[in-house]
Amino acid sequence: MLQAKLKSGKLITLFQYSKEEIETLRENQQFFCPTCHNKVIIRAGSKTIAHFAHLSITNCQANEGGEGAYHEKGKLLLFRWLKEQGLTVSLEEYIPSIKQRPDIFIRIKAKKIAVEYQCARISAVDIKSRTKGYLSEGIQPIWILGGNLFQRTGRNQVKTDHFILQFLHQYRHDILPVLYFFDSQTNNFLTVSNMYQIRKNQMFGSFAIKKLKHMRFINLFKTTPIQPNILITEWKKAKYKFRIHQPKRTDGKEKLWYHWLYSKGTHREHLPSIIYLPVPSQFGMKTPQWDWQSRICLEIIDPLPLNGVFTISACRYQLQQSISNESLPLIRSSGDPILEYLQILCTLNIIKQLSKNQFVKEKVLIHYTHIEDALAGDNKIMDELSKFFQDKIRA
Repeated sequence: MLQAKLKSGKLITLFQYSKEEIETLRENQQFFCPTCHNKVIIRAGSKTIAHFAHLSITNCQANEGGEGAYHEKGKLLLFRWLKEQGLTVSLEEYIPSIKQRPDIFIRIKAKKIAVEYQCARISAVDIKSRTKGYLSEGIQPIWILGGNLFQRTGRNQVKTDHFILQFLHQYRHDILPVLYFFDSQTNNFLTVSNMYQIRKNQMFGSFAIKKLKHMRFINLFKTTPIQPNILITEWKKAKYKFRIHQPKRTDGKEKLWYHWLYSKGTHREHLPSIIYLPVPSQFGMKTPQWDWQSRICLEIIDPLPLNGVFTISACRYQLQQSISNESLPLIRSSGDPILEYLQILCTLNIIKQLSKNQFVKEKVLIHYTHIEDALAGDNKIMDELSKFFQDKIRA
């Protein structure tokens, strides 16, 4: 922690003092944790940001949590960055009503914002609990991940897992999710916006890397709409890998999917090109796009005659095992991945929406017998979708 109290109750923030002054304080004062009131000591060195640490192991909420100097340095840099912009900002302010101490607390007129700089992996339960606590007090939480947690897997792709997904921010339903990263060693701030989930542990997004000094706080809430050609290009690559993938062995849900395909007398190489399309709210599903989208197509749409009617309720019933019951704490959208997919099929004139719940089949689904035809069909479908995404940006 960067702050502690003297016996008098005065708060001491170490970065305000020189090395000599810190040594004088160390020799002449006792310090106490502002949260649990136990004794803390100064830790300072040539390679360490001067900070306070508990004298003994404690369950105090303000304890370091294993993040160390990298976290302390980043927290201080972010605090100074916000303060230099003229914002009313405090460091490690304690909120007694929820017993939480955000790294940085911002007040902008009536709005309150808690900034958490997270550099160590913690449980999803802790993330959700802390986020829920802030929201219950009308405080907007913003979680900025340490650059040490960022793993790039391609030009426009980032590795994600259950932990990283907890930090997806979505402020409005019409804006795609965003992740924030800050590297306290290089002072680089990375925003990954317009995020689409490509597969279980991988997401596509627009990358913007800037030095912190070239960033403004307001920039965190400004995103440029995704360029359709970039998304289409990335998804073509993903569909190509999907088509030619020959797993040496399968297990779990993937194995069940292969068995199901076999029961349908087909294989991934032969599937219609309308399977495995990008939907914004994929994180609301437990299974990948090719799994649940293939079940809609092969179980519900394909068996119908032309002009046959089906309902979105039937799709949801079919996908009971695929729909996630877990919500992400920073997602404010009520996005429906199944409806999003059906609307894309409407754009491709495969189906037509009759009412809120009903759809009618307008085209026979094309199944392939040769991989070359499947690959060509995939590219054609994605090119058709390019116009759909262009229209969404203009809307």
